[in-house]
Formats: sequence, structure tokens, C-alpha cells
Amino acid sequence: MKKRAARPVLFAVLATTVLARLDPGAQAPSNPPGLPEAAAFAAPVSYRLSPGDVVDLKFAYNPELNETVTLRPDGCISLQRIGDVHAQHLTPLELTAKVNEQFARYLRHPEVSVIVRDFSGQKAYVGGEVVAPGTVELRGGLTSLQAILKTGGARPTAKLEDVVLLRYNGDDRAEVHKLNVKRLVAGHEPDPSLAPFDVIYVPRSGIAKVGLFVEQYVNSVIPRALNFPYNLNTVVTVK
Repeated sequence: MKKRAARPVLFAVLATTVLARLDPGAQAPSNPPGLPEAAAFAAPVSYRLSPGDVVDLKFAYNPELNETVTLRPDGCISLQRIGDVHAQHLTPLELTAKVNEQFARYLRHPEVSVIVRDFSGQKAYVGGEVVAPGTVELRGGLTSLQAILKTGGARPTAKLEDVVLLRYNGDDRAEVHKLNVKRLVAGHEPDPSLAPFDVIYVPRSGIAKVGLFVEQYVNSVIPRALNFPYNLNTVVTVK
């Protein structure tokens, strides 16, 4: 995802403080270079509903059926006339199509719209060599560098050239990307915006085997309460 022109200015403000902490002796560029035209990085996929999300259902021709419902822990919503509808892991558009299809048995022109009123799954996880590993809220947007700073910043033992970002790719699988945080801080590479359920891992040393990293770190440390929408054992792509 391309960043706005104001991004280099943010890097300039943060660079002096952050670089001094991440790489003693380094200095921030006085005039940060422009960002690359494109980055080989997967854009966040469409938002998928998760338990706790609140959605509005609005009917164009039957406003008496309008409802505001919350996804239950089992991933379902309960609607008038049609009963339970499984909504977890669906995009709002997919849920719209599903509800329209089921209401077509009772209404000639259902034309329902699904609007997400409140998001419960807007969080990512930062772990490894950071001061305070844990979840970070994504409301309002957050980049990988901002997420690391929100967890107290990197420890002196962190290997910032090989930070790992694990991202759901929309097909019950995940992709693994490696980030060079030092280059992000200097403005030499675009800082990717995080998507729900992203995992950032700051290693102590280079990760030689991504599969081993997922097995030993991700599956054993990340809280199950995050309710990830994919199987962490199906990491398929390394960028």
C-alpha cells in the first residue's frame, strides 16, 4: 500500500529518537528520501467479521426488519424470520449476499445492506525482542513501526534487519514477510499498515526456518483469545 506524501515527515520527526535507541551512533537523514514507488508486500485483505463485531442490517423496502446485531462467540447472528446465520470470517459483502439469499424466501425484493458499526477484531500482536510484548489496537490505523513503538520499542538485543510480519491472506492461510526496521525508520522503505490479526515478531537473531519459527513461537505464545481467522500451521509464502 502506498503511503501519503506526509509519511517522510513522520520519519524525520521519529528518526533521531528511534534510531539512537535502535542503532547507537546512527543519525537520521535531514532530508528523508522519497519512498519507493511500490513495495513487494501484500495489501491487507478485506475485513472479515469476528465474534463481538456489531453490524447493522438495513432493508431498502422493509425497514421494519432493520436490526443491529452482535456476532455471538459461535460466530452467528440471529435475525427475524430466518433465525441464525453464520457470519464469522465472512466479509460484509459476503454476509450481505448470504442474508439477501435467505430472505428471498420471504420477501420479493429483500435488498438488505450490512454495515459494520463496531469492530472487535481490530488488533495485532507484537512479540519477541520488544520491551512489552502483547496486543495492539488498530483503530485509526497503525503501521508496523508504530506498533513496535507502542510495545515500548525494540530491546538492544533485537535484530532489526530481520523482523517478521505474519499476515492472513484470505484463504485460510498466512504469508510471512521480512521487514528491515532500520530502513523503515530512515524512510528508505514504506512502512506497511497493519491488518487485523497481523503478527510482528522481532527476533534476537536471524530466523533461518520460518516453519520452525511458527511452530515454536507463534503457536505456543500468541494468546488463543485473539481468535485468528486462519490456521497458523499453514504458512505458505515467504516474501
